[in-house]
Amino acid sequence: MFCFSQNPEYPEAPIKYTMKSSLVKNCSSTDGRMPDERQWFYFIYASLGVYFGGLFVVLIYSAIKGGWKKLHKNEKHITETQLLGSSFAKEIQEWADTVNSGQSLAGRVLVVFVFFCNLMSMGLYIIDTTSQIYVEECIVWQEKETLILNFAVGIINFLYFSLRALATDNFLKFMWEMETIVDMLTLPPLFMSIWLERTWLGLRFFRFLIWFNFPDILVYLRVLSNSSSIRLAQLVSYIIGGLTWFGGLIYLLENSGDPWLEFAPENRAEPGSFDYLDAIWFLMVTCSTVGYGDVSPNTVLGKVAVMFFLCIAIASFANFVPEIVELLGNRPKYAGSYKVNSQRQFIVVCGNINFDSVHGFLKDFFHPARDDTNCEVVFLNKSEPDLMFEGLLKRERTRVSYFQGTMLNMQDLQRVCAEKAAAVLVLCNKFSTDPKLEDASNIMRVISLKNYCENTRVVIQLLQYNNKAYLLNIPGWDWRRDDQALCLNEVKYGLMAQSVLAPGFFTLASNVVTSSVKEITPEMPRWKQEYMTTSHKVILAETFSPTFVGLTFQEVAETCYLRLNLVLIAIEARKYEGGRIWINPKDKKVTPNAIGLFITESSDAAKRAWFFCRVCHDTLVDMTKIRKCACKRLAKARYEYYSESKDVHCNGYDRAFLAGLGGINGNLSIRKKNPSRDGLRQRKPSQTESDKETEDLVESSKMTYDATGCFHWCTSRTLDECTLSRQEATVTMFSGHIIVAIFAEEDSPLLGLRNLVMPLRASNIFFNELRHVVILGNSEFVRREWHLLKNLPKISFMEGSPMSRADLRALKIKLCRTCILLSAKAPEKSEPVLADKEIIMAALNIKSMNFGSDFLNVNSKDEEVNLSDVNANGIPIILDLAFSSNVRYLDDHEMHINNIELYKTLPYASGCTMARGILDSLMSATYFNASALRVLRQLVTGGASFELEKSLAEGAGLRGGYSTPETLEARNRVRVEEIILRDSSWARFAQYGARYADLFAAAIREQGTLCVGIYRLLEEEKEDNENENVDVQLRVVLGTPDNTTLLQPTDHIIALVQWEEGDKEKRE
Repeated sequence: MFCFSQNPEYPEAPIKYTMKSSLVKNCSSTDGRMPDERQWFYFIYASLGVYFGGLFVVLIYSAIKGGWKKLHKNEKHITETQLLGSSFAKEIQEWADTVNSGQSLAGRVLVVFVFFCNLMSMGLYIIDTTSQIYVEECIVWQEKETLILNFAVGIINFLYFSLRALATDNFLKFMWEMETIVDMLTLPPLFMSIWLERTWLGLRFFRFLIWFNFPDILVYLRVLSNSSSIRLAQLVSYIIGGLTWFGGLIYLLENSGDPWLEFAPENRAEPGSFDYLDAIWFLMVTCSTVGYGDVSPNTVLGKVAVMFFLCIAIASFANFVPEIVELLGNRPKYAGSYKVNSQRQFIVVCGNINFDSVHGFLKDFFHPARDDTNCEVVFLNKSEPDLMFEGLLKRERTRVSYFQGTMLNMQDLQRVCAEKAAAVLVLCNKFSTDPKLEDASNIMRVISLKNYCENTRVVIQLLQYNNKAYLLNIPGWDWRRDDQALCLNEVKYGLMAQSVLAPGFFTLASNVVTSSVKEITPEMPRWKQEYMTTSHKVILAETFSPTFVGLTFQEVAETCYLRLNLVLIAIEARKYEGGRIWINPKDKKVTPNAIGLFITESSDAAKRAWFFCRVCHDTLVDMTKIRKCACKRLAKARYEYYSESKDVHCNGYDRAFLAGLGGINGNLSIRKKNPSRDGLRQRKPSQTESDKETEDLVESSKMTYDATGCFHWCTSRTLDECTLSRQEATVTMFSGHIIVAIFAEEDSPLLGLRNLVMPLRASNIFFNELRHVVILGNSEFVRREWHLLKNLPKISFMEGSPMSRADLRALKIKLCRTCILLSAKAPEKSEPVLADKEIIMAALNIKSMNFGSDFLNVNSKDEEVNLSDVNANGIPIILDLAFSSNVRYLDDHEMHINNIELYKTLPYASGCTMARGILDSLMSATYFNASALRVLRQLVTGGASFELEKSLAEGAGLRGGYSTPETLEARNRVRVEEIILRDSSWARFAQYGARYADLFAAAIREQGTLCVGIYRLLEEEKEDNENENVDVQLRVVLGTPDNTTLLQPTDHIIALVQWEEGDKEKRE
């Protein structure tokens, strides 16, 4: 500790200053500012005396308290409250601690207010150092504005000091806190200034140490939330606090001089020539190694202080600067907030966000075929995008935004304005090695979102079907708000199952939910030209015109196709009416404001169903010119007429146009119903009424269906009971069966085979039409899936490998209906595209298998086999590829040098190959049209409901139930079926030149069958095969062709067939 001379000789100040000398004590009459007698030591004594006096009192108090506790440590009735004092004092302490810690709003306001008061005190210090000539000056405190302001700030600091003292329970620790030391060194000199009528700037620079509390203030304000930002704020506060404190120390020493030289004037700076800002400038220039030399210390103590500062600065520079650079480099680049554009909708996409998933999603979401994509996509992901991803974001920056964060953080949800989003889409990782964990993570994201804003619509991707039941437990989950759960395995395997019943169906269904452009060039082969004319059509919803009100579904569907070139597949009720969807229903009449679901090429084409008027558009030939008319009177009158339960039966085409000519009356029937309806194939007449009642009683006493009546059911069987050895399979005559070949290890992720088998066991398929399912693969893997398959009939298992030709021959692969190749193995991280290597090799292996007559004769001893139905290269295969780019290894008709879209390849167009990426389009399709997913689920799941999914999620498996009228009614729903045209009741259309529109009208008029596509034989295949009765050649799918399309004799029809109650011979 150094001392200052009490009688220094100040030179005459260059700036004249006058003040009333009668009011100033011991000041020079010539200057008015320079004191005749220095009293700086009073300020030092006041600060040190107060601090050490308080420390001494605290030590005595702590010793007494410790002795009291030690003396009464064996007395259990002595409580902490008694040791501290009364309960009131304890409450005061807790209240002060709460306010001081910033836990409440008032506490946070107080802490921030005190910090700003400290900043004001620092600012007043800087003003005083630049305006005062001497460190110690005589003043009239009533006239010095800075002192008055500083005194007011000091009062606030003193009150806050008292509040902190009330809040502490360890006074000894309190005395060593930085805030306490700063207050003890700065407040007593401030109050002494009023009494002595002079000011001394000496220790006021200690107030700059409050900068070290700056990060805590930001934390109280919740400005800083992560560790990196807090650490960065700490480093910056250390630099600012240390620099400003040393600046104040250098200013004091340079303007006071060395004590051993009795503060000689020549040893210190000239009065007024070295202020605080000069000290800061000198320290900055020195520590940055620039060293201009315009300012330098004169005193020995100043030089020593600079040396200490440089030592600390160099060490801090080597430590802090790299860390600051690292923190700045690691700061989230995408940490801003989204600004909502009132003229544009936006959606938030989260979950599995990477280049591959986002590229495919954006490609479909902003597809040129969509004319209503005035929408911005906001991605929210925890990690930063890689270089490829950044390039994609830059290319799409006008309609895509990226923010770093997580859906589990409410602040991140606020940043992306999730409550204002049109929808939130959650993408899943289709290649996850732990599907259960992946689904749980995405469900937690939905829970977090619904807790924040339950009214926001959510579309989520899931891997396992049973996890959808957990979404129903979320309070904010509401399907009426179009909240949708898209289970990829459920849709994918359901499409495969329906493709077994109607080959090519998954191509048709995938195309109607995937946006594509109609691109036809003359150099394309004929099959591709025909295929591309239909592949771009999608499912769209539109309200029915009043013209159709009162007509049945079949009548409206016929009119829409023949007149408007629209394929009506379902009717949807309004949400306030329940939102139910009826797919090709029987005798369902169109009600006012009902919504039709059409397969068409554009939204403009779908609007024809709303604009159509039988009066105004009767003679209109070009349907593209249909526009809205004001003619509603006749439609309203007709609806009132039919609403009186008039029994009029006529087809939609005739009714719509003959009604205007007066050809309909209450008893006239344009088409009479045939009581003995012909089915897709010729069937026997129905039984008598008595036999029917007897059979129904017998059937109701057996449990042949599950509790919902949607699926065939049998008693539980273990996997061992259904397991076949190779020898047993060899002697078993399989024919028309389904082989499911699986590549999997014991611990591979589950596939969800239930989604593949259950649609094949739907109750609207007659029992003797159920095709036997044989699973080939690893027994331990199948055992993990068996608990959901044990109650489904006609299932067998054989241990083996899909690569083994011996196993495939034992299962009669040549005689199978379809062979499905699946893989449960996760992709390799080094080269993920190799995930399909087993499936591709197995497919090529099956294609190259040779089936000679000896093989057939060996297996035909017990049952005659029609050799004309066998072709050496005609095994129907369905492959599930992980990567769509691998389809080029299976296409031997075209050479794909560059990556080509999957839907343009022959394996996909023929219904042989599907890829997981094709279902990503369902997310976009579901957002733009939520009904598309609901229609697709009803078609592919075979009738699965939420109640059934809840039951399966409980682990009890499929439960059987007795046949009641309610459960038997569940069979009354449509199913997908393949119609061999020349073998059906519509064989008259199996000729060249026949119109597809005539077949469409006849099928829906006669049997209520809705034709949705053609499965057509390739031209080159027909030329190479003289025997046209062989039905194993390669075909392509023509989905919902135009009403001008012509049929061919070899065509197969993909249709939605209604349940036929009268076919008793097909029941077991």
